[in-house]
Amino acid sequence: MSRHAWMSAALCAQTDPDLWTDTTGGGMTPAKRICARCPVRPDCAAHAQVLEHHDGSQIRGIWGGTSRAQRRRQAA
Repeated sequence: MSRHAWMSAALCAQTDPDLWTDTTGGGMTPAKRICARCPVRPDCAAHAQVLEHHDGSQIRGIWGGTSRAQRRRQAA
């Protein structure tokens, strides 16, 4: 099994990618609603933490139902 096999079950993979970075100006509520129903939300949130802690960069958008600001607060 691939290291990121959980991604194929992610609900975000079946939607408009712009929802996850708010390039549409519609806010993050639609993305967070989708995340709330996603079966792989814990895996996604953990993956975001790994990415951000790997090299100190901050990833954009919603991951595991959390925004960048929320992930920063959780890490503090």
